[in-house]
Amino acid sequence: MDKKSGFQTVYDKPDAGAIAFQSREEVGPQIDALLETVRDLQQEYKEDSQIAEALHEIELKLQALRLSNEPLETIQQKLQSLTEVPFGADKKLNLAAFRKKSASGPLANETEYVAHVKKLVRNTLGNLSQLLVNYPDDAILQRFLKELQELKPDGEYRAVKLQMDKFGKSPQLWHYNEKKKDFLLEWLKPFQAELGKALDKMTAEELQEALKKVEMLRETKLETMTNLTQEKERGPWRGFNKDMHAVMNGKNKDFWGGAETRDEFIRLMSKIISRFAFNLEDRFLVFRTKDGGFSYLVGFADDAFNEALNIEGGKLALYPHLKTFLHGGDSKFHEIEQKDYPGDTSAYFRALKTAVVPFLTSISVMVEFELSKQIKESFDMWT
Repeated sequence: MDKKSGFQTVYDKPDAGAIAFQSREEVGPQIDALLETVRDLQQEYKEDSQIAEALHEIELKLQALRLSNEPLETIQQKLQSLTEVPFGADKKLNLAAFRKKSASGPLANETEYVAHVKKLVRNTLGNLSQLLVNYPDDAILQRFLKELQELKPDGEYRAVKLQMDKFGKSPQLWHYNEKKKDFLLEWLKPFQAELGKALDKMTAEELQEALKKVEMLRETKLETMTNLTQEKERGPWRGFNKDMHAVMNGKNKDFWGGAETRDEFIRLMSKIISRFAFNLEDRFLVFRTKDGGFSYLVGFADDAFNEALNIEGGKLALYPHLKTFLHGGDSKFHEIEQKDYPGDTSAYFRALKTAVVPFLTSISVMVEFELSKQIKESFDMWT
Protein backbone atom coordinates (compact mmCIF):
# COMPACT_ATOMS: atom_id res chain seq x y z
CA MET A 1 0.00 0.00 0.00
CA ASP A 2 1.26 3.51 -0.82
CA LYS A 3 2.35 5.43 2.25
CA LYS A 4 -0.69 7.01 3.92
CA SER A 5 -2.87 6.44 0.88
CA GLY A 6 -5.84 5.13 2.83
CA PHE A 7 -6.31 2.40 0.26
CA GLN A 8 -4.71 -1.02 0.11
CA THR A 9 -3.44 -2.61 -3.08
CA VAL A 10 -3.76 -6.38 -2.93
CA TYR A 11 -0.95 -8.26 -4.62
CA ASP A 12 -1.17 -11.94 -3.69
CA LYS A 13 -3.48 -14.36 -5.45
CA PRO A 14 -6.43 -14.73 -5.58
CA ASP A 15 -6.89 -11.05 -4.69
CA ALA A 16 -4.26 -9.59 -7.04
CA GLY A 17 -5.39 -6.58 -8.98
CA ALA A 18 -8.13 -5.53 -6.55
CA ILE A 19 -8.42 -2.51 -4.24
CA ALA A 20 -9.50 -3.20 -0.66
CA PHE A 21 -11.96 -1.13 1.37
CA GLN A 22 -12.96 -1.49 5.03
CA SER A 23 -16.51 -2.80 5.36
CA ARG A 24 -18.79 -0.68 7.59
CA GLU A 25 -20.25 -3.45 9.68
CA GLU A 26 -22.18 -1.15 12.00
CA VAL A 27 -24.66 -0.53 9.16
CA GLY A 28 -24.42 -4.06 7.75
CA PRO A 29 -27.76 -5.34 9.16
CA GLN A 30 -29.60 -2.24 7.96
CA ILE A 31 -28.13 -2.57 4.46
CA ASP A 32 -28.84 -6.31 4.37
CA ALA A 33 -32.48 -5.67 5.27
CA LEU A 34 -32.85 -3.05 2.54
CA LEU A 35 -31.12 -5.29 -0.01
CA GLU A 36 -33.49 -8.13 0.86
CA THR A 37 -36.44 -5.82 0.21
CA VAL A 38 -34.95 -4.51 -3.03
CA ARG A 39 -34.30 -8.01 -4.36
CA ASP A 40 -37.83 -9.12 -3.49
CA LEU A 41 -39.16 -6.10 -5.38
CA GLN A 42 -36.88 -6.85 -8.33
CA GLN A 43 -38.63 -10.17 -8.74
CA GLU A 44 -42.06 -8.62 -8.34
CA TYR A 45 -41.40 -5.81 -10.86
CA LYS A 46 -39.06 -7.59 -13.25
CA GLU A 47 -41.45 -6.94 -16.15
CA ASP A 48 -41.49 -3.17 -15.52
CA SER A 49 -38.22 -1.87 -17.01
CA GLN A 50 -38.40 1.57 -15.36
CA ILE A 51 -38.84 0.21 -11.84
CA ALA A 52 -36.39 -2.65 -12.45
CA GLU A 53 -33.67 -0.22 -13.56
CA ALA A 54 -34.28 2.10 -10.59
CA LEU A 55 -34.16 -0.84 -8.17
CA HIS A 56 -30.90 -2.07 -9.70
CA GLU A 57 -29.32 1.37 -9.21
CA ILE A 58 -30.43 1.38 -5.56
CA GLU A 59 -29.01 -2.12 -5.08
CA LEU A 60 -25.59 -0.97 -6.31
CA LYS A 61 -25.63 2.15 -4.15
CA LEU A 62 -26.52 0.09 -1.08
CA GLN A 63 -23.60 -2.24 -1.78
CA ALA A 64 -21.30 0.77 -2.16
CA LEU A 65 -22.45 2.34 1.13
CA ARG A 66 -21.24 -0.79 2.90
CA LEU A 67 -17.72 0.36 1.95
CA SER A 68 -18.16 4.11 2.54
CA ASN A 69 -15.62 5.93 4.74
CA GLU A 70 -18.07 8.75 5.47
CA PRO A 71 -19.38 9.52 9.00
CA LEU A 72 -22.07 7.16 10.25
CA GLU A 73 -24.65 9.97 10.34
CA THR A 74 -24.04 10.71 6.65
CA ILE A 75 -24.37 7.03 5.73
CA GLN A 76 -27.65 6.81 7.67
CA GLN A 77 -28.99 9.86 5.79
CA LYS A 78 -28.05 8.31 2.46
CA LEU A 79 -29.69 5.02 3.42
CA GLN A 80 -32.85 6.92 4.26
CA SER A 81 -32.78 8.67 0.88
CA LEU A 82 -32.54 5.30 -0.86
CA THR A 83 -35.88 4.07 0.50
CA GLU A 84 -37.78 5.75 -2.36
CA VAL A 85 -37.57 4.34 -5.90
CA PRO A 86 -38.28 6.98 -8.58
CA PHE A 87 -40.00 5.82 -11.75
CA GLY A 88 -41.84 7.85 -14.36
CA ALA A 89 -42.97 11.44 -13.92
CA ASP A 90 -43.40 12.39 -10.24
CA LYS A 91 -43.85 8.76 -9.21
CA LYS A 92 -42.08 7.00 -6.35
CA LEU A 93 -42.20 3.56 -4.81
CA ASN A 94 -41.54 3.64 -1.05
CA LEU A 95 -39.48 0.70 0.17
CA ALA A 96 -40.69 1.27 3.72
CA ALA A 97 -44.10 -0.06 2.71
CA PHE A 98 -42.47 -3.38 1.82
CA ARG A 99 -40.02 -3.71 4.70
CA LYS A 100 -40.50 -6.89 6.72
CA LYS A 101 -38.60 -5.37 9.63
CA SER A 102 -36.76 -2.17 10.46
CA ALA A 103 -33.02 -2.20 11.12
CA SER A 104 -32.76 1.59 11.49
CA GLY A 105 -33.40 4.05 14.28
CA PRO A 106 -31.96 4.27 17.80
CA LEU A 107 -30.83 1.16 19.66
CA ALA A 108 -34.03 -0.18 21.16
CA ASN A 109 -32.77 -2.54 23.85
CA GLU A 110 -29.78 -4.04 25.58
CA THR A 111 -29.40 -6.85 23.06
CA GLU A 112 -29.19 -4.38 20.18
CA TYR A 113 -26.65 -2.29 22.10
CA VAL A 114 -24.34 -5.28 22.62
CA ALA A 115 -24.69 -6.28 18.95
CA HIS A 116 -23.91 -2.70 17.89
CA VAL A 117 -20.79 -2.57 20.09
CA LYS A 118 -19.58 -5.90 18.74
CA LYS A 119 -19.73 -4.62 15.16
CA LEU A 120 -18.20 -1.28 16.14
CA VAL A 121 -15.25 -3.00 17.79
CA ARG A 122 -14.67 -5.22 14.76
CA ASN A 123 -14.72 -2.18 12.49
CA THR A 124 -12.28 -0.28 14.71
CA LEU A 125 -9.97 -3.30 14.81
CA GLY A 126 -9.90 -3.26 11.01
CA ASN A 127 -9.13 0.45 10.95
CA LEU A 128 -6.38 0.02 13.52
CA SER A 129 -4.78 -2.72 11.47
CA GLN A 130 -4.72 -0.38 8.49
CA LEU A 131 -3.30 2.52 10.52
CA LEU A 132 -0.52 0.28 11.86
CA VAL A 133 0.58 -0.41 8.29
CA ASN A 134 1.39 3.31 8.06
CA TYR A 135 2.55 3.72 11.66
CA PRO A 136 4.09 0.33 12.54
CA ASP A 137 6.08 1.70 15.49
CA ASP A 138 3.22 3.57 17.15
CA ALA A 139 3.13 2.06 20.65
CA ILE A 140 -0.19 3.72 21.60
CA LEU A 141 -1.98 2.31 18.56
CA GLN A 142 -0.47 -1.09 19.31
CA ARG A 143 -1.71 -0.87 22.92
CA PHE A 144 -5.17 0.22 21.78
CA LEU A 145 -5.29 -2.71 19.35
CA LYS A 146 -4.31 -5.14 22.13
CA GLU A 147 -6.94 -3.74 24.51
CA LEU A 148 -9.66 -3.99 21.86
CA GLN A 149 -8.63 -7.56 21.04
CA GLU A 150 -9.02 -8.44 24.73
CA LEU A 151 -12.44 -6.79 24.95
CA LYS A 152 -15.44 -9.14 25.20
CA PRO A 153 -18.04 -7.16 23.23
CA ASP A 154 -20.60 -10.01 23.21
CA GLY A 155 -20.78 -10.18 27.00
CA GLU A 156 -23.45 -9.00 29.44
CA TYR A 157 -24.93 -5.57 28.71
CA ARG A 158 -23.81 -3.74 31.87
CA ALA A 159 -20.25 -5.06 31.59
CA VAL A 160 -20.04 -4.06 27.92
CA LYS A 161 -21.51 -0.62 28.68
CA LEU A 162 -18.94 -0.09 31.44
CA GLN A 163 -16.09 -1.10 29.11
CA MET A 164 -17.29 1.20 26.33
CA ASP A 165 -17.69 4.16 28.70
CA LYS A 166 -14.10 3.58 29.79
CA PHE A 167 -12.87 3.40 26.19
CA GLY A 168 -14.77 6.56 25.33
CA LYS A 169 -12.63 8.52 27.81
CA SER A 170 -9.32 6.80 27.09
CA PRO A 171 -6.25 8.63 25.71
CA GLN A 172 -5.81 5.72 23.28
CA LEU A 173 -9.11 6.56 21.59
CA TRP A 174 -8.10 10.22 21.33
CA HIS A 175 -4.76 9.19 19.78
CA TYR A 176 -6.53 6.81 17.39
CA ASN A 177 -8.84 9.61 16.20
CA GLU A 178 -5.84 11.91 15.74
CA LYS A 179 -4.16 9.33 13.52
CA LYS A 180 -7.31 9.01 11.44
CA LYS A 181 -7.22 12.79 11.11
CA ASP A 182 -3.68 12.45 9.75
CA PHE A 183 -5.09 10.61 6.74
CA LEU A 184 -7.28 13.62 6.01
CA LEU A 185 -4.33 15.98 6.39
CA GLU A 186 -2.28 13.88 4.00
CA TRP A 187 -5.07 14.15 1.44
CA LEU A 188 -5.18 17.95 1.81
CA LYS A 189 -1.40 18.35 1.78
CA PRO A 190 -0.96 18.90 -1.99
CA PHE A 191 -3.24 21.95 -1.71
CA GLN A 192 -1.54 23.50 1.34
CA ALA A 193 -0.33 26.62 -0.48
CA GLU A 194 -3.86 27.56 -1.58
CA LEU A 195 -5.56 27.05 1.78
CA GLY A 196 -4.08 30.12 3.50
CA LYS A 197 -3.41 28.40 6.84
CA ALA A 198 -1.20 25.56 8.02
CA LEU A 199 -3.17 22.32 8.08
CA ASP A 200 -1.93 21.39 11.55
CA LYS A 201 -3.28 24.72 12.88
CA MET A 202 -6.81 24.21 11.57
CA THR A 203 -9.78 23.43 13.78
CA ALA A 204 -12.19 20.61 12.87
CA GLU A 205 -14.56 23.19 11.36
CA GLU A 206 -11.75 24.77 9.34
CA LEU A 207 -10.71 21.37 8.04
CA GLN A 208 -14.25 20.79 6.78
CA GLU A 209 -14.16 24.16 5.03
CA ALA A 210 -10.77 23.25 3.56
CA LEU A 211 -12.29 20.09 2.14
CA LYS A 212 -14.97 22.12 0.35
CA LYS A 213 -12.37 24.54 -0.97
CA VAL A 214 -10.19 21.69 -2.21
CA GLU A 215 -13.11 20.41 -4.27
CA MET A 216 -12.80 23.58 -6.40
CA LEU A 217 -9.00 23.74 -6.24
CA ARG A 218 -8.71 20.20 -7.49
CA GLU A 219 -10.69 21.03 -10.62
CA THR A 220 -8.52 24.10 -11.27
CA LYS A 221 -5.31 22.11 -10.80
CA LEU A 222 -6.56 19.36 -13.06
CA GLU A 223 -7.11 21.82 -15.89
CA THR A 224 -3.92 23.84 -15.38
CA MET A 225 -1.55 20.92 -14.71
CA THR A 226 -2.85 18.36 -17.17
CA ASN A 227 -4.48 17.85 -20.53
CA LEU A 228 -7.73 16.77 -18.84
CA THR A 229 -11.04 18.12 -17.62
CA GLN A 230 -13.55 16.26 -15.47
CA GLU A 231 -17.04 15.53 -16.78
CA LYS A 232 -19.71 16.56 -14.27
CA GLU A 233 -22.69 14.82 -15.86
CA ARG A 234 -22.20 11.06 -15.64
CA GLY A 235 -25.71 10.09 -16.75
CA PRO A 236 -24.81 9.45 -20.42
CA TRP A 237 -21.98 7.19 -19.33
CA ARG A 238 -23.77 4.88 -16.89
CA GLY A 239 -24.65 2.32 -19.51
CA PHE A 240 -20.97 1.91 -20.38
CA ASN A 241 -20.12 1.20 -16.74
CA LYS A 242 -22.37 -1.83 -16.37
CA ASP A 243 -19.70 -4.29 -17.51
CA MET A 244 -16.02 -4.35 -16.62
CA HIS A 245 -13.63 -3.61 -19.48
CA ALA A 246 -12.48 -6.91 -20.96
CA VAL A 247 -8.73 -6.17 -20.73
CA MET A 248 -8.04 -2.82 -19.00
CA ASN A 249 -8.85 -3.94 -15.48
CA GLY A 250 -7.20 -5.20 -12.31
CA LYS A 251 -7.85 -8.86 -13.12
CA ASN A 252 -6.14 -8.97 -16.51
CA LYS A 253 -2.36 -8.64 -16.19
CA ASP A 254 -1.70 -9.61 -19.84
CA PHE A 255 -2.78 -6.21 -21.17
CA TRP A 256 -0.29 -4.45 -18.88
CA GLY A 257 2.56 -6.75 -19.85
CA GLY A 258 2.79 -8.60 -16.53
CA ALA A 259 1.85 -8.60 -12.85
CA GLU A 260 4.26 -5.81 -11.83
CA THR A 261 2.88 -3.35 -14.37
CA ARG A 262 -0.71 -4.36 -13.57
CA ASP A 263 0.00 -3.69 -9.88
CA GLU A 264 1.36 -0.27 -10.79
CA PHE A 265 -1.90 0.42 -12.61
CA ILE A 266 -3.75 -0.55 -9.39
CA ARG A 267 -1.60 1.82 -7.31
CA LEU A 268 -2.34 4.62 -9.77
CA MET A 269 -6.07 3.87 -9.56
CA SER A 270 -5.82 4.04 -5.76
CA LYS A 271 -4.18 7.45 -6.01
CA ILE A 272 -6.92 8.72 -8.33
CA ILE A 273 -9.63 7.40 -6.02
CA SER A 274 -8.00 9.04 -3.00
CA ARG A 275 -7.22 12.39 -4.66
CA PHE A 276 -10.64 12.84 -6.22
CA ALA A 277 -12.57 11.90 -3.07
CA PHE A 278 -14.07 9.01 -4.99
CA ASN A 279 -17.64 8.19 -4.03
CA LEU A 280 -18.31 4.47 -4.34
CA GLU A 281 -22.03 5.06 -4.71
CA ASP A 282 -21.28 6.89 -7.95
CA ARG A 283 -18.84 4.09 -8.88
CA PHE A 284 -16.91 5.94 -11.57
CA LEU A 285 -15.37 9.21 -12.78
CA VAL A 286 -15.17 10.54 -16.34
CA PHE A 287 -12.30 12.63 -17.70
CA ARG A 288 -11.92 14.21 -21.14
CA THR A 289 -8.91 15.56 -23.02
CA LYS A 290 -8.98 19.31 -23.54
CA ASP A 291 -8.94 18.89 -27.30
CA GLY A 292 -12.13 16.82 -26.93
CA GLY A 293 -10.69 13.83 -28.76
CA PHE A 294 -10.80 11.20 -26.00
CA SER A 295 -12.76 10.49 -22.82
CA TYR A 296 -11.93 8.03 -20.06
CA LEU A 297 -14.24 6.23 -17.65
CA VAL A 298 -12.36 5.23 -14.49
CA GLY A 299 -13.60 3.34 -11.43
CA PHE A 300 -15.61 0.23 -10.64
CA ALA A 301 -18.08 -1.37 -13.03
CA ASP A 302 -21.51 -2.37 -11.77
CA ASP A 303 -20.55 -6.03 -12.08
CA ALA A 304 -17.38 -5.43 -9.99
CA PHE A 305 -19.60 -5.55 -6.91
CA ASN A 306 -20.76 -9.03 -7.92
CA GLU A 307 -17.11 -10.12 -8.00
CA ALA A 308 -16.10 -8.41 -4.74
CA LEU A 309 -13.63 -10.45 -2.69
CA ASN A 310 -13.90 -10.91 1.08
CA ILE A 311 -10.40 -10.60 2.52
CA GLU A 312 -8.79 -10.54 5.94
CA GLY A 313 -9.72 -7.78 8.40
CA GLY A 314 -13.37 -7.41 7.37
CA LYS A 315 -12.44 -5.78 4.07
CA LEU A 316 -13.90 -6.12 0.59
CA ALA A 317 -11.71 -5.85 -2.51
CA LEU A 318 -12.99 -4.56 -5.87
CA TYR A 319 -11.35 -4.75 -9.30
CA PRO A 320 -11.04 -1.30 -10.97
CA HIS A 321 -11.29 -0.77 -14.71
CA LEU A 322 -10.64 1.89 -17.36
CA LYS A 323 -12.57 2.48 -20.60
CA THR A 324 -11.62 4.76 -23.49
CA PHE A 325 -13.87 6.68 -25.90
CA LEU A 326 -13.43 8.56 -29.17
CA HIS A 327 -15.43 11.73 -29.85
CA GLY A 328 -16.78 12.63 -33.27
CA GLY A 329 -17.49 16.03 -34.77
CA ASP A 330 -21.14 15.75 -33.72
CA SER A 331 -20.10 15.45 -30.04
CA LYS A 332 -21.15 11.81 -29.94
CA PHE A 333 -18.73 9.40 -28.31
CA HIS A 334 -17.88 5.81 -29.13
CA GLU A 335 -16.13 3.24 -26.94
CA ILE A 336 -13.02 1.70 -28.49
CA GLU A 337 -13.88 -2.00 -28.63
CA GLN A 338 -12.47 -5.21 -30.08
CA LYS A 339 -15.37 -5.49 -32.54
CA ASP A 340 -14.08 -2.33 -34.25
CA TYR A 341 -11.03 -4.39 -35.32
CA PRO A 342 -12.48 -7.76 -36.39
CA GLY A 343 -9.88 -10.48 -36.24
CA ASP A 344 -7.04 -8.04 -35.47
CA THR A 345 -6.27 -7.96 -31.75
CA SER A 346 -2.95 -6.21 -32.35
CA ALA A 347 -4.69 -3.27 -34.03
CA TYR A 348 -7.18 -3.14 -31.16
CA PHE A 349 -4.36 -2.95 -28.59
CA ARG A 350 -2.59 -0.25 -30.60
CA ALA A 351 -5.79 1.80 -30.61
CA LEU A 352 -6.15 1.39 -26.86
CA LYS A 353 -2.53 2.44 -26.41
CA THR A 354 -3.02 5.58 -28.46
CA ALA A 355 -6.05 6.52 -26.39
CA VAL A 356 -4.79 5.55 -22.92
CA VAL A 357 -1.28 7.01 -22.94
CA PRO A 358 -2.47 10.67 -22.79
CA PHE A 359 -4.63 9.83 -19.79
CA LEU A 360 -1.94 7.95 -17.86
CA THR A 361 0.67 10.65 -18.44
CA SER A 362 -1.69 13.50 -17.51
CA ILE A 363 -3.40 11.99 -14.47
CA SER A 364 -0.09 10.77 -13.03
CA VAL A 365 1.10 14.41 -12.91
CA MET A 366 -2.07 15.43 -11.05
CA VAL A 367 -1.69 12.75 -8.36
CA GLU A 368 2.12 12.99 -8.09
CA PHE A 369 2.62 9.45 -9.35
CA GLU A 370 5.81 8.78 -11.33
CA LEU A 371 5.19 6.24 -14.07
CA SER A 372 7.85 3.56 -14.15
CA LYS A 373 9.96 2.60 -17.12
CA GLN A 374 8.16 -0.76 -17.12
CA ILE A 375 4.65 0.64 -17.54
CA LYS A 376 5.84 2.92 -20.35
CA GLU A 377 7.59 0.04 -22.10
CA SER A 378 4.55 -2.21 -21.69
CA PHE A 379 2.75 -0.15 -24.31
CA ASP A 380 5.63 -0.38 -26.77
CA MET A 381 5.27 -4.14 -27.00
CA TRP A 382 2.22 -3.57 -29.24
CA THR A 383 3.86 -1.18 -31.70
